[in-house]
Amino acid sequence: MFIAKGIFDFSVKSANQLDLYCIMPSNIFNKMIKLRSLLVISSYCFPLFLFPSEYPAIDFRDSVHQYFQSNPSDPFSHFRRKLENGEVTLNFNSEKQYLSSLLQELSISPYSQLLVFSTTSLQLSRISPRNPRAIYFTDDLYIGYVPGGQIEVIGIDPALGAITYIFNFPKPGSTTHPTIYRSKRCMNCHASQDIGGAPGLLIGSVIPGQGGGSIDSFRKETSGHGVAFGKRFGGWHITGQHPFNETWANQIGEMQKGNIFKIPNPPGKYFSWDKYLTESSDIIPHLLLEHQIGFTNRCITITYRIRDLVTSNDNTVDQKNIENFIQKEANSLLDYILFKDEVPLPENQINLKTRYVSDFERRSISGKKKANLKKLELTSRLLKLRCSYMIFSNSFKGLPLEFKDYIIEKLHFILSCERSKIPVQYSYLETEEREKIKQILAASMEGFPQT
Repeated sequence: MFIAKGIFDFSVKSANQLDLYCIMPSNIFNKMIKLRSLLVISSYCFPLFLFPSEYPAIDFRDSVHQYFQSNPSDPFSHFRRKLENGEVTLNFNSEKQYLSSLLQELSISPYSQLLVFSTTSLQLSRISPRNPRAIYFTDDLYIGYVPGGQIEVIGIDPALGAITYIFNFPKPGSTTHPTIYRSKRCMNCHASQDIGGAPGLLIGSVIPGQGGGSIDSFRKETSGHGVAFGKRFGGWHITGQHPFNETWANQIGEMQKGNIFKIPNPPGKYFSWDKYLTESSDIIPHLLLEHQIGFTNRCITITYRIRDLVTSNDNTVDQKNIENFIQKEANSLLDYILFKDEVPLPENQINLKTRYVSDFERRSISGKKKANLKKLELTSRLLKLRCSYMIFSNSFKGLPLEFKDYIIEKLHFILSCERSKIPVQYSYLETEEREKIKQILAASMEGFPQT
């Protein structure tokens, strides 16, 4: 916990909730009191997504955020402390054995593996079509592995956002784990203006050249399930049955007389699968990673933006600015939570019977009710129940309490109201689906009404 004049203080009030409140000068504290009242009486209007240019750029290094000064509370920081205290034993015999034991300790499925061969990483000199980088992930934890390189980790802290780490592989026979460093260099990209300036996640899509360098790129500033499939997957491998053969997945670009031509790069053609934990880079983790990054970055940006707004000394930032921001961003986040703008999947072209699906639905979130939000549909959309399981993630927990209460109140109304009263933009949610979502949230989400 940190306490200082004019900044936010984060404290845990219960095992399941991390609340955000302010210790600040009286004029700013009054803004928050008024803000809470405004959230209660605001009407149910649903404007479009707020463009970041409407507000000053976020500077995550600003003292109000305490990004480097605070002790992080992301999943990997907890693991790191256990490792340093000798409570964890990992296998040092080889890179693969170490990686496998690390993922097991972190409860990350090896079948979440995704391979990316474009040089979109801090370890760009080691990445190419001959040596792809592997990504493994859960809701709040992301592991990057480059054969012959280093391990990269991002853990999501509720208050601070993405916390980046990097370290070497242990040497066979060693009894000491290599030092784990918080990587400041990673923040050049993971807090860039392409993602709004707050510490977040990246998911690139490029036209890679034969060495892995980018010839062109797609949708740098957007992420999430609303991104057209034609703008995804560039520089990535996709294995198995999937309907996206016309994208830049499994392709290398080559410039010829001013035009870019596709050269097939089938998974395993230029590298050996022996270097990786599984022979897969399946479409299902691709789709889920895209959804999670879109959700996480939206929440982190909102948390940082509100912190900036309520502590601003800029006379042009008044209560109306804060009210408008809250309404716009809350409505935009609700759209995302309820998959309003999800790009439809090509029907019945994705195989659900994979080991990763079993791991995702069974292991990723503990608790039967919560896990129900992770049931995949995949015939025409991502999830059977169109309410994001990421509502239980650290990035959502870290939202300011007033903002979160506002979201929950509006979400409850959408799920509970009569069919004739549901806002038109959510009319795709049938009564039965809304009722199932409401029951799950009432049983497992703190603060969600029971009726």
